Amino acid sequence: MVKVFHCADIHLDSPFSLYSPREAEKRRIELRGAFTSALMFAREKRADIFIISGDLFDSEYVTRDTRELLVREFAKCGDMKIFISPGNHDPLTPASIYATTEFPENVHIFGGEREIVRLDDLGVDIYGVGFTTKNCLSSPVANWSIKDKSRINILVCHGDMSGGDATGPISKRDIADSGFDYIALGHIHKPTGLQCESGVYYSYPGCIEGRGFDELGYKGAMFGTVEKGSVDMQLKRFSKSRYELATADISGVREKLEAIDIIKNAIKQYTDDTALRLTLVGEVKNAFVIHPNELGKGCEYPYYIEIIDETFVAADIGELEQSNTLKGIFVRKLLEEMRSLDKDSEEYRTLALALKYGIAALEDRSVADYDRGGERA
Repeated sequence: MVKVFHCADIHLDSPFSLYSPREAEKRRIELRGAFTSALMFAREKRADIFIISGDLFDSEYVTRDTRELLVREFAKCGDMKIFISPGNHDPLTPASIYATTEFPENVHIFGGEREIVRLDDLGVDIYGVGFTTKNCLSSPVANWSIKDKSRINILVCHGDMSGGDATGPISKRDIADSGFDYIALGHIHKPTGLQCESGVYYSYPGCIEGRGFDELGYKGAMFGTVEKGSVDMQLKRFSKSRYELATADISGVREKLEAIDIIKNAIKQYTDDTALRLTLVGEVKNAFVIHPNELGKGCEYPYYIEIIDETFVAADIGELEQSNTLKGIFVRKLLEEMRSLDKDSEEYRTLALALKYGIAALEDRSVADYDRGGERA
């Protein structure tokens, strides 16, 4: 039995383009922190093997700080063996960090040729292959030949089970036919948990830290034990923060303060470790625009809030529609067009938003969030 730590898709030195330059640098530091926390956890748990199944880096460009950090942290791991399979974001090329950096002796980086590393003191054989370009058309799992089935056999690779034919396509049949005891996969950022096909265990740990609203929730890595015929691997959290989506229905609301109360109740589960994309829906009785900063600041609120306002003003505006003021003429013209359209059409929704923001502007209300941007709360 061996203790195995398995992570993937770290994407160190990601640009974090959603944020300002200062905030982006903070998030890059947090990402490095999540990874060093993972290494510390593995050392404390006395893991025998530490696996990185691709995309340790976001691109071939790696900062000096990150390079020095990794060399230093890997050296601290002592007898723990570290295996890296470069992925499509960080392929092993002559100019890559993998080829230009002298890593400690406990680190093994797989290249484009299939390899076996025998760990005789553990009774384990580690098989692996890495990307050498951004594309890989063949399965990294298919057509291996197990040399010694009496030993614990682990495969480390980066590939895609979701149908991507240029990023190491993997099928369940490939896994079932492989004969490995555990396959440590990378590429898919949503964790799968421990899976099994015909006695072959495998998992995608997902990314270690979310980097956008397509990577929701807390993130982490897999840790546990592998032995012949039995694998016990669990997902452990290492992310410093999370991205989440929420919806608040403010139908029937007439005043902004009433809407804010409803929204605060809808997002109360999200605190200062969360970047939140909030969608407002419903038919409101009056035109108003809610800015992220109006929802509150501090540890009880998300550190970043992005509002997508999909509400629209009720079509029957009564006296305002009959008014001969500029605001009344504006409302009347738009309502005439809206009533001739299907409410589910894109044109109707565009006019509904124009009505909402137009009334707000004519009433001298703030429309500063028209670009649907977000802010730190």
